[in-house]
Amino acid sequence: MINLRNTIAGLSAILLMACNTAKEEPFSLHKGLEGITNIQGKSDNGNYLYVTAGDKLYSIGNQAGEFPEIGFHVPGEMGGVWQHPIKLLDGYKINISDLTSNFTQEFDHCDKYICFPFANQFYYNMSEQGYSVVRTDFVPDQLAALAVEYEITNEANTERKMEIIFDVDTDLSPVWLGEKANMIDTKDILIKSDFNNTFLAKDSLNNWFAGITSDADSLQFISESDNDLKGKGINLKIKTRSVLLGANEKYTVRFYISGSSKDTKEVNDNLTEIRNNIETLFNNKKQRYAEIDNTAAITIPDTLLMKAYQWSKYNTDWLIRDVSGMGRGINAGLPDYPWFFSNDQAAAFSALYGTIDPQIFYDSWDMMRRISNKTNNNSGQIVHEASTNGVVYDKGRMEESQEFIIAALEIFHWTGDKEFLKTYYEQGKRVWDFLKQHDKNNNLFIEGYGGTEIEGLNDEMLDVAVWTQAFFKAMAEMATLFDEKDVAADFTDKANTLKEKINENWWIESENRYADFLSNKEKAIQLIDMVLEKRVFDDRNLWAKKKLTELKQQIKSGQYKDKGYVVFYNPSTLLPLHEDIATEERAKAVLSGMEYFTNKYGLYITGIARPDDITMEESSVAHRLKGEFNYNEAIMTIATSGLAISETKYNGADSGMKYIKQILNNFSYATPGTTYEVNPDYGMFVQAWNVQGINIPLIRYMFGVHPYAYTKNISIKPDMPTDWNFAKLDNLLVGNTKLSIDFKRENNKQVYKITILEDAWTIDFFLPRNGKSIKVNGKEASIEDGKVVLSGKENTVEVSE
Repeated sequence: MINLRNTIAGLSAILLMACNTAKEEPFSLHKGLEGITNIQGKSDNGNYLYVTAGDKLYSIGNQAGEFPEIGFHVPGEMGGVWQHPIKLLDGYKINISDLTSNFTQEFDHCDKYICFPFANQFYYNMSEQGYSVVRTDFVPDQLAALAVEYEITNEANTERKMEIIFDVDTDLSPVWLGEKANMIDTKDILIKSDFNNTFLAKDSLNNWFAGITSDADSLQFISESDNDLKGKGINLKIKTRSVLLGANEKYTVRFYISGSSKDTKEVNDNLTEIRNNIETLFNNKKQRYAEIDNTAAITIPDTLLMKAYQWSKYNTDWLIRDVSGMGRGINAGLPDYPWFFSNDQAAAFSALYGTIDPQIFYDSWDMMRRISNKTNNNSGQIVHEASTNGVVYDKGRMEESQEFIIAALEIFHWTGDKEFLKTYYEQGKRVWDFLKQHDKNNNLFIEGYGGTEIEGLNDEMLDVAVWTQAFFKAMAEMATLFDEKDVAADFTDKANTLKEKINENWWIESENRYADFLSNKEKAIQLIDMVLEKRVFDDRNLWAKKKLTELKQQIKSGQYKDKGYVVFYNPSTLLPLHEDIATEERAKAVLSGMEYFTNKYGLYITGIARPDDITMEESSVAHRLKGEFNYNEAIMTIATSGLAISETKYNGADSGMKYIKQILNNFSYATPGTTYEVNPDYGMFVQAWNVQGINIPLIRYMFGVHPYAYTKNISIKPDMPTDWNFAKLDNLLVGNTKLSIDFKRENNKQVYKITILEDAWTIDFFLPRNGKSIKVNGKEASIEDGKVVLSGKENTVEVSE
């Protein structure tokens, strides 16, 4: 008689052995991305750009899977594969040589593009030839190497034999301003590699190298030839061994690319690391992006805003550059600004505090300080722009040194790192020595170009005046912290004096806004004439012609009595609102007139460009503008961000949302997951400071968080949109702790559950603008100075409306 129990046990053991001995499916990037959030590119957007980014190497092409000659800083060369300070390749693609049917198919134009937070995929459907291909590009963290994976499917019903040809265009060449660092581009050549399965290209007269290898067990060099692209690169064709592919069978092959501006050992080491450890490198980056998701995570009813907030975190990570010999920082934008700007980083930092590891702030500011002090002979002046070869293009505009010190103080507010602050307090003293040299009439209005890059605006500029006032306040606070009471008193007096002077000299009552600049009448007329000639047109902005003609007549007749002039209608008029220089009455007066200068995509960076028909430019800029790149008629996210922040601050979240929605109209318009520098689709396709218009309204004004980490204190003054019944902020980084706020609105009550991970912190919870009374942990609480003080790790605050 058969023992059924033993039979079942025996079968189970056999099945278990089969499972244990079954060959594991090999790792693929394609499968590794399954389940990860993504955004598919629009079918008509193939010409728009993407980036596959790592901090040490990145690749830029278009969403059709091609590598067009793009960019203006190094004309036609800002795409391709970059390992700063050198470019490696113009691009790459594969050809499939079908040995069964005796044809070769080039796979260069894809049918579908999908953007992932840390990888990109391209789908090619060649049904007539019986093949489909999925290309996946990935760059790991802290390794200058690119993996390009091709998953090839034989769609035919018969077995086929094929070879895969990797077609590469090299272009070993220097970054912008290379000639000033003695980086002179010469012809690329192929050199013999002693490293297994690897092919190397070299710039003939420089130690610049690009290497290509594969996980295929044998690569064969086919040909080398000149290419017809810009630059002095060459075309290399490399093929794999032949592969027999059954009907509907898949075959996966990966190619790896790296480079060096030093030697071949670095190339070979990088290629060995990525080839041998691709799965680990992928999983490590996947885990780090999960941490990005979980840090300062926001959950709100507005799913589009939530998505834009989340992808802005990814955008920031794409822009982190780690350059050997320079340091680590956030670059301004891609493709044309992949280097370091002090003002761009300061603007981006203002929105990133609490959402990102603060080490990037420390590293960035250390690099900019070192470069600035070397370039400017320790004068205190902070440089504007430095290429990744260390060459400084602009030694610094007149507001950037102030912004640099203000940002350092804000970093301190969020981290509590006093040693860090001490360095920048001492730098700030030198900054003041520098600024005094540019105040010829000793009125505290520093002369020179500010952030508004318009020819002739180099007198006394509003943004320079505002940032100088904020700098005085920052220096006073730092001097107090370091117990330099006389210095603190002096800077406090300067801050108060300059605040009064800005309101007295710059406010233009007839315009309900602050002036663009102060100057003599002759200079004002000169600038008006320039604008009337170059920026005002009968078929565009007759309103501006009328305004400026009247202003010119008033000046010439002696009727104009104000000290400042509104000529360009620049968004800098919002800066006194940001920095609490404007009274609330004046702030609201400024805001009442700003909507006039916006269309569905946002605020004109120079208001004078506003067309009479505001809907005239509610379309693609990339398709409309031709010729040399410029910002003359641009709508820019950074300008709209300033408006969204000011509106939220003074008129509340409901009012601010109308401008946030203008920013959201640009999100994923052209490149999935990004908002362009110029709206909706022009300039940099990913731009660092664009994060301002999302993060600052959300974190500082809706959740209302303002920390002072050094004393372990956090102020919270929430202001949620009235149509939000819930909102959640998890794991905001403050000092040595993490803050979470869970909001719900129910039965005319606002309920906030506030959690902080570490003891010894206090929270000042301020009554929201529509709140009447507060309960803390179920008990009535008395409100003093508009707030209640919370202690302990968890508190529930109930606000009656």
